[in-house]
Amino acid sequence: MRKTHSIVVLTTFATFLGMLATFPLAAQDSGPKPVGQLVLFADTAVFAEPTSPENCTLRNRFKRGDNVGFRLYAVDGGTNKPDESATVVVHIIFGGKKYDLTALYRAIPHKNEKGMDMPIRPGMWTAKWLVPDDAPTGTVKYSATATDKYGRTAEWTPPGGQPSFVTIVQ
Repeated sequence: MRKTHSIVVLTTFATFLGMLATFPLAAQDSGPKPVGQLVLFADTAVFAEPTSPENCTLRNRFKRGDNVGFRLYAVDGGTNKPDESATVVVHIIFGGKKYDLTALYRAIPHKNEKGMDMPIRPGMWTAKWLVPDDAPTGTVKYSATATDKYGRTAEWTPPGGQPSFVTIVQ
């Protein structure tokens, strides 16, 4: 009986320590600034209904009424791990209007606009832009920025120039 009790106590303690390792400690917030740079990268995809075969398909050509999905990743360059403290914002300039979309960090539960649970995606931020019904055809200029709790910043623009920009086709 004593041996079983010891195993249960040790297992419980080990589980508790493992859980603590997943939560940021207050002392870490006041620690020194990390050595690595904050790195930001992204792609665009269709954000459709979960049952749609087009959902999460990589794309840069969209029609009016489509949801442009921005999938973003903010990484601590010193550890190569997601910087969970980062605030990520997508900046869109299109049709004479500017849109700033704060991205959701997907490692924590969120509900979509219909109240349904969104899938958990550790290490990923997402933002969605609905192409307006009156949007003119053409390319969309966009970029993203990230800032973390240490004050580090990162900027991202789509590589490859105009052919890789989001394009409204009709």
